[in-house]
Amino acid sequence: MGLNIKSDEVHRLARQLAQRTGTTMTKAIEAALREKIVALDREQDVEATVARVMTIVHDLGPPPAGATSDHSDLYDEGGLPQ
Repeated sequence: MGLNIKSDEVHRLARQLAQRTGTTMTKAIEAALREKIVALDREQDVEATVARVMTIVHDLGPPPAGATSDHSDLYDEGGLPQ
């Protein structure tokens, strides 16, 4: 298998990564690609989770009439729970 990289910058970065990790350029590139794929997978997982949460929130509908986020009755004048 062959991969012909025609970018001086990519070669420079691969050399730098290989030197800093004490490995070959091939192994350094392989590790970097794997890390990027894992990061993309994580990003997709987060996006899917957010989409599921937003669906649940949407399905809940509006809060009931008279509902409030004021919970001051639960705390004393010093801000401590009663």
